[in-house]
Amino acid sequence: MLEFLKKKKKENLQSKKLDDYITRMQYIQSRLEKVRQLFNNETDPERTEAFIYEEKALMIRLDHLIKSAKEDGISIDAFYNKQDSDL
Repeated sequence: MLEFLKKKKKENLQSKKLDDYITRMQYIQSRLEKVRQLFNNETDPERTEAFIYEEKALMIRLDHLIKSAKEDGISIDAFYNKQDSDL
């Protein structure tokens, strides 16, 4: 019985981590989408350059998030399965 509770607690913790990663990834992806839209509509060279740097920073954040998820044992399959079940 105790082992079952420990396993359940571990599963809940893993699920919370997965939810956190999904939320953070969705935020970064929405920011990337917005920055790309702004970039496509911008004519000022300085602002265009700023959007390029912002996109690069967001891509680095996304890469770091993916690496952190892998270190926490969260696979890409878990990410997509969770998103599909939330739909």
